[in-house]
Amino acid sequence: MDEPSLPGTGYKALDREGYDDGGVADLTLVIDLDDSVLRRKRGEHDYFTALKADLLPRVVKGPIAALPRREQKIKLAKLLFSDEDQEEDKTPSEVWIDHVDGDEDTRTIRTRTDRLASARMALSLSSVLKEPACQSLSLSEISKRRLAMYGKDGAADALRCAEKAIQIAGPGFWDRDEIEIEASFHRWDGID
Repeated sequence: MDEPSLPGTGYKALDREGYDDGGVADLTLVIDLDDSVLRRKRGEHDYFTALKADLLPRVVKGPIAALPRREQKIKLAKLLFSDEDQEEDKTPSEVWIDHVDGDEDTRTIRTRTDRLASARMALSLSSVLKEPACQSLSLSEISKRRLAMYGKDGAADALRCAEKAIQIAGPGFWDRDEIEIEASFHRWDGID
């Protein structure tokens, strides 16, 4: 960027002239907040007609049902990219160490349970909003957090989620119904 988007928030780029946007451009590639893809597919007129008639996919039940589609997408972004409770990730992502030894305190278990539940909620929300990139991110987070919660006992489920995340992110075909089944599985799958 030539100048900071908000005064005082821009980071000066080290290797060239300009400012870093803090990852906002990357985030817009993952979450289409302005529905650019739907606008191109449907055309501006049809898109705004569908938006006004509330025909675009969004959550219609539950605590965020009253929010407009864009606000629901922002809620999804906060679920996926929240920095809360990240202190548990102390090891590099290239190395996996089984942190589950049965002697975890209740605070650690509660933190892991909440983080897994937020990743499940993100998968459910991204499925309803028809955001494939967010579905892929949610599945990879479920995979990582399931390993943190259950250790080797959760490895099969974690691997299944990771494989589906790769299918979505890859260039080949992926079955939307399989992801919907995965979202419903995680919606009802209770934590032991």
